[in-house]
Amino acid sequence: MAQEATGEQTEQNKAKRGIFPGQKLLILGIGAIVVCGLVALIVSFIVTRQNPGNPARTNYTDQAKNDLSQIGPLFEAGEFTTNLAPGGEKRFVKVKIVFELSQESLAKEIKRKLPVLRDRIFLFLNSKTSDDLSAEKRPNLKNEILKDLNRHLNTGEIMNIYFSDLVMQ
Repeated sequence: MAQEATGEQTEQNKAKRGIFPGQKLLILGIGAIVVCGLVALIVSFIVTRQNPGNPARTNYTDQAKNDLSQIGPLFEAGEFTTNLAPGGEKRFVKVKIVFELSQESLAKEIKRKLPVLRDRIFLFLNSKTSDDLSAEKRPNLKNEILKDLNRHLNTGEIMNIYFSDLVMQ
């Protein structure tokens, strides 16, 4: 009977102790998983609420499509290879130029005057050093070329100049 009493006491002592050490680890692990899941849900909710369907990217691609659809007729002026002015580290430039025209009919006039326009571009490039043709200065250079070339046109104007290839050596 003493053994039965002691056996009953050990079971009662275990019941009084509550959670075993292995159970504590299990409960902590489950709690950590629940907390991580809640944090992930909150973050995903915030991200999707601020950026549903990524409208910034959609607006950018829509804007790019609109810009491309607004480009006028194009005319390939050809490839230009010429020496640069002394003073820069590069000695010559090779560039392919495409004109954006204000109207399709301007292409006929440009074809007639292409030798003059090419000469103006060559003279312009010959007067520049490699430093003048740096990426930061190219928008200004394009504007200078546009002003000069448009002075020689009567039926329309060149709206933009695109460098489809530019190499300096």
